[in-house]
Amino acid sequence: MTPEQNLQLMQTLDDSWNAQDWKTFSTRHAKDCVVYWPNQPPTLGIAAHEQEGIEMIKTFPDNRVGNRPYKAMFAQGEWTCTIAEFTGTMRGPMKGADGSVIPPTNKSFKVDFCTVAHWMNGEIVEENLFYDVIGLLKQIGVM
Repeated sequence: MTPEQNLQLMQTLDDSWNAQDWKTFSTRHAKDCVVYWPNQPPTLGIAAHEQEGIEMIKTFPDNRVGNRPYKAMFAQGEWTCTIAEFTGTMRGPMKGADGSVIPPTNKSFKVDFCTVAHWMNGEIVEENLFYDVIGLLKQIGVM
């Protein structure tokens, strides 16, 4: 795959996230992918990554990754990097880091969201996600 093809796949991956199209979402990741989120242990495998996506949709049902256009997108070799505006409203409960349940606040957030992905044969094998967790938590009123 060329860097340009990987960028196209990345854009369709974020399209699938926005549409909650888990079939396409899963095909963009290797079965044994590793996903690094801020402030939590790595997610191992696409089944676990898809499940955490479904949980995020329950908390932020209107969340969107602003990928058309991205703020920035570039690629080199097997790596892509995209920066998007990530938005949503806390309409469902959220599990706290200590396992507690935080009730919905109905407040919205808007943060930059950066994805750095390592692609092999048209699938992400490693995905690094970066965003301002503290800013997001403050905006939704839980911090």
